[in-house]
Amino acid sequence: MSSIRKKLLVNENDSKNTRMDIASAGVLANWRPDEIAHMSRFDKIASMCIEESRKLGRPLDTFEVGCGECWALRNLYKAYVIKKSDVIRSFYGTDIDPACEKELPYWSNAGGNLMDSTWFKNFNPQIVIQDLTVDPVFKLEDESIDFFWSTEVIEHMGREFIPAWLDDVARVMRPNALGFVSTPNHDGSNDKLPEDHVYEWGFQELKEELERNFDIVAVTGTFIQLPNLKKAMKKDAESEHEWVGWTPKQFNVLENRYGKQFLRVVAATFYPEYANNCSWVLRKK
Repeated sequence: MSSIRKKLLVNENDSKNTRMDIASAGVLANWRPDEIAHMSRFDKIASMCIEESRKLGRPLDTFEVGCGECWALRNLYKAYVIKKSDVIRSFYGTDIDPACEKELPYWSNAGGNLMDSTWFKNFNPQIVIQDLTVDPVFKLEDESIDFFWSTEVIEHMGREFIPAWLDDVARVMRPNALGFVSTPNHDGSNDKLPEDHVYEWGFQELKEELERNFDIVAVTGTFIQLPNLKKAMKKDAESEHEWVGWTPKQFNVLENRYGKQFLRVVAATFYPEYANNCSWVLRKK
C-alpha cells in the first residue's frame, strides 16, 4: 500500500512525512508485514499504558512524538474494556503534518477537528504541530511525563536532528518513566531506502544513541525477511551458548499456524539484530 502523502516540499530540512492508511487496511484486506507490524505496535503501547498505570496506581501523563492519527489511543479506546480516565490523565502529541488534526474516515466526526471527537476527549489531549528539525524543544515541563512513545518517526529525518529531540524527551520524562521507540533497522533491511525514508539507523548505532538517556529494558524484532530469519536461526543452532530464538520444532508450529505475512511479524520477535524493524522498550535513567 502506498502512503497517503509523500514528501512535503515545505519541510525546511528535507524531512519526509508519510502516513500509512491503517484505517482502510482492514477493509481492503491489505495485511502485509508493514501494516500488521504497525497494528501490533499500537496494541502493545495500549497494553503498556494499562500495565504502567496499574503499576503506578494512577493514570498516566503520556507523550507521543510523531502522533499521526493517534492509533495507540484509538486501539486503547476501542479494544480494551476499561475506564480510560483510570489509564491516561493527559496526552500530548506532536507531529509535523497538520493533517493529523482531522478525524479519520470510519469514525464519528469523520473529516472534522480531531479535538472535537468524543472518543479523543477521554484522554485530555493536546496536539502541537512541530517540525523537530527546526525546533527540537517540547512545550512540556521538566519531569512531567510517565510514558513516551514514538513509532516509525526517526527514519523520516536526517540523523543529525535526532539526538537533540531525544535529549528533550529525556528532559520531560519523570525518573524511571517508560519509553517505547520503533524504527527500521538498516542492518536487516534492504540497502536502498524507501522513498519516504531519509536515514535508517543500524542496530548498534541506535542502541548507543538511546543509551545516552535510557536504560534498555527490551528490544524485539517486529518483522523480518525470511532469508534473514533462516540465517539467524542457523547461527542460533551453531552457537555454543543457550538457544535464544525459535527451535526448528517451534518454528514449524508457527508455519502451521500463520500465513507468510503474519509469520514475518511473529517470527521476528527473537531476532532484532536481523529484523527489518525493531521495537525498543526503555526506562529513563
